[in-house]
Amino acid sequence: MMTHDELVALLKKNAPDAVIVAASEIIDNDGSIAWPYMLRSEALLATGHLGRALGDLHMAMSIEPSEAIRQRIDALQNVIAFRNTDILNP
Repeated sequence: MMTHDELVALLKKNAPDAVIVAASEIIDNDGSIAWPYMLRSEALLATGHLGRALGDLHMAMSIEPSEAIRQRIDALQNVIAFRNTDILNP
């Protein structure tokens, strides 16, 4: 399994699909840690899967509540709401 730093490096190399696979493996082995959900959320955002990214943020928040995660959830909910209600912004 990959480490946190290895997944961050993959994100920086613009390899979101690899991050999704690796983070999912970590989550499958131990779903009680927040950072794989956070990193998978970032990768999901990069691939346009906003709803799944939001779900991962909620999971991270339930494991390790923080103001930073709450702010990311709020920001992503605003993006999703805007994209779903404004017909001029497909």
